[in-house]
Amino acid sequence: MKSSNFKDLESLNSPIDIEGVTRPKKKAKTKLYKLRIRGVGNAALVLKTYAETEKAAIKYAKARWVDCKIEVVK
Repeated sequence: MKSSNFKDLESLNSPIDIEGVTRPKKKAKTKLYKLRIRGVGNAALVLKTYAETEKAAIKYAKARWVDCKIEVVK
């Protein structure tokens, strides 16, 4: 059983969840973007996220997964 008192290594290394860094501002006009993130594991991670622009969506994903290659899926 996992204890919530002890953080795992992944959560210790992840960035703080802050508006404008890993997600859009609260009242911002956003659109849904689908991103493919390679380098997390064996298979690519497909992430659907809301962002103001395509560039902002990539920025938010880069803040969470720094070493990974990120591309927008149309």
